[in-house]
Amino acid sequence: MTRYKYTLIIFLAFSSFIGISQESDQKIGQPYEPVYSQYWVNGLAINPAYTGSRECFSNTLLYRNQWMGFEGAPVTQTLSSHAPLKDGKNAVGVFLFHEEIGVTDYIDIYGNYAFRFKLGKGKLSLGLRAGATLFQGNYADISSDPEGLTTDLVLDDESAVLPNVGVGVYYYSDKYFIGLSVPKLLSHELKNSQKNMSISPDNYDFLLTAGYLLKINEIVKVKPSFLFRYRLDNTFQLDVGGNVIFYDALWIGGSYRIDDEIVAMLEYQVSNQIRAGVAYDFATGDFAGHHSGSLEIVLRYEFKYKIRAVSPRYF
Repeated sequence: MTRYKYTLIIFLAFSSFIGISQESDQKIGQPYEPVYSQYWVNGLAINPAYTGSRECFSNTLLYRNQWMGFEGAPVTQTLSSHAPLKDGKNAVGVFLFHEEIGVTDYIDIYGNYAFRFKLGKGKLSLGLRAGATLFQGNYADISSDPEGLTTDLVLDDESAVLPNVGVGVYYYSDKYFIGLSVPKLLSHELKNSQKNMSISPDNYDFLLTAGYLLKINEIVKVKPSFLFRYRLDNTFQLDVGGNVIFYDALWIGGSYRIDDEIVAMLEYQVSNQIRAGVAYDFATGDFAGHHSGSLEIVLRYEFKYKIRAVSPRYF
């Protein structure tokens, strides 16, 4: 199958996600939140209330190549940086995101804020994010039909700056965490270069995460966790998995994304400051056998504070 046939398939498949309808114009709605296999390492990507929860200046780079071998499939990069302020209650951070899907590009630039306070044996964090998505659709690459594909699509390139806000709540202690967030509260429509912004709960992605740390002995710990995604149209996705932790350094784990993928993960705490992880997703759903899986790489570097607790953080 040629490059342009792959691009056309990817474009049509993801048009159902991002709300593109074609008559004589294009219309851009609210995209689904991206998939992350190592979501607990890169918590700021899905919940602004995660801001400052590492109790140090934490920086995380992520690269994800989804559905490798499938031309036009999503390729994602993120950078998150966040830290608590000196008063311990307030925390700030920044989240940068880039994703290329077929002929479309999304660049997110968001500032994050969290107010945190002690509650029981842990902390409750209330988070807010604000920023914008820079959208670029190179639709003429498809409608030019350079290899003679039969299509009724007649499209023009389109670009837009789409502001947005998100909210979240996150409770965490040394033994467990639970978080709930809606990363984007605003929906956008773009038709003939005219932008319409609205509040549409039907387009919200509700993300629920939770995890627990079980100490087996001084050498081995087990950390089960899950991520549940839900929309009001009753579409959902559930990731269930866990890690076995050896010597607080080597993390070996896996998860199952219901009706979609099986994920294998390996992470290593190189030092008190550096952590690296890799995940590989094996397709089990409709795309099984049509691509070479998905690869995700995470690298985290943290500047430690003297006031930080001696015990390592697992979330």
